Amino acid sequence: MAEMSTLCTFLFSLLLFASQPLILPTAADGRWQLLQKSIGISSMHMQLLKNDRVVMYDRTDFGPSTLPLASGKCHNDPTNAAVQVDCTAHSVEYDVLSNKFRALTVQSNVWCSSGGVMPDGKLVQTGGFSDGELRVRVFSPCESCDWHETPNGLAAKRWYATNHVLPDGRQIVVGGRGQFNYEFVPKNIAADTFKLHFLSETNERGDGT
Repeated sequence: MAEMSTLCTFLFSLLLFASQPLILPTAADGRWQLLQKSIGISSMHMQLLKNDRVVMYDRTDFGPSTLPLASGKCHNDPTNAAVQVDCTAHSVEYDVLSNKFRALTVQSNVWCSSGGVMPDGKLVQTGGFSDGELRVRVFSPCESCDWHETPNGLAAKRWYATNHVLPDGRQIVVGGRGQFNYEFVPKNIAADTFKLHFLSETNERGDGT
């Protein structure tokens, strides 16, 4: 009899709870707000930095953006089918607090590149497509800083690779299309690539990825 009474009490409480209107937490009452109608570029990649600014960057082989670079700055790529000399930005830094953005100069194709934020706050970004596949790019957060690129900073061409920040201040760069190996950046210790048999063993036959 006691068990039946307990069950009835539970069912009554459940029905009473179900009949009450659902009150969502305050956080669920948020809403989207348009802060900028356009930042001038499409953002293929986006990274929040430790200074609460966001760096955005896009591929450079899809035509010019609507955000011009400072006078005299242009991206030159004779192999680019869309535009060989491009004087528009394909990267911006967005300041969250001031709701302002500024053009950055990325000088190589970052399409499906990879990277990560280092302990000192620098964004290290590697590889990409075409003229970007061997690049190492570094963005140091400051009021007037811009991308710094090393043309042959990688030992192997990297497209669709994976990066991971290591405790010693380097990044390990793993794989990429057609690359069954890994390497480290910066090249202060090991300058070569190292085979990773797992990647080749799990690669589908006839697939270069």
